[in-house]
Amino acid sequence: MDLSNKKLVVFGANSDMAKSFLSNDSLNAKEIIAVSRNDLDLNESIKTFRINDYKDLESLFSQIGVENSDISIVNFAGSINLKPLHLAKDEEMYEILEINLMTNFRILTNLLRINLNSLSYVCFSTVAASYGLPNHELISAAKSGLEGLIRSCAATYGYKNYRFNCIAPGLIETKLSERMISNDKAREMVSNMNPLKKIGTPSDIEECLMWLISNSSSFVTGQTINIDGGLNNINSRILR
Repeated sequence: MDLSNKKLVVFGANSDMAKSFLSNDSLNAKEIIAVSRNDLDLNESIKTFRINDYKDLESLFSQIGVENSDISIVNFAGSINLKPLHLAKDEEMYEILEINLMTNFRILTNLLRINLNSLSYVCFSTVAASYGLPNHELISAAKSGLEGLIRSCAATYGYKNYRFNCIAPGLIETKLSERMISNDKAREMVSNMNPLKKIGTPSDIEECLMWLISNSSSFVTGQTINIDGGLNNINSRILR
């Protein structure tokens, strides 16, 4: 998939999924910029920016120089907090919303004030936004809001050749999810939730992600694409 005319900006670049994506040999964008709240140790060909938060991105986009460019943006920022709703505190909900919804809101409100030649924006939802899972109330609410934001942006800005899509994974094996699969019994239980009986890896996401940010998906916008082993709409509990 050809990205040679694209300026690629990756937010949340310190996550395991982002690091795997940025190390993919097929990533042939004209320019790659990685943005994180932490120090980054990446290939020297990748420009890196450290930000304190997502509340003032106007100067960042000015430094990157996105105006009148063909831009692809991926936001990997995300978090997990699993507990039943009656045990949740206000500050926990605010934190989930800040990381999973408001980072996207702030990136887009700053970006969409700038004239772009084209835009492909991809962010991450979760299978829990469309499939009821116990103790996922906080993250499900935030990611459902994100999916709505992306669909509405696709409707509003399509005439400008701006595209917006979500990827909704099942559980992906990263540092973020390691406590959920910390032993063999937990791994077996999670694997058995989907019909493919496996746990996802960052590489399971990357081909779809590269397709979405490339011109190969030029007729695709406003979509949430599930990569979850079939969990979201296939009953895997049928006895065999």
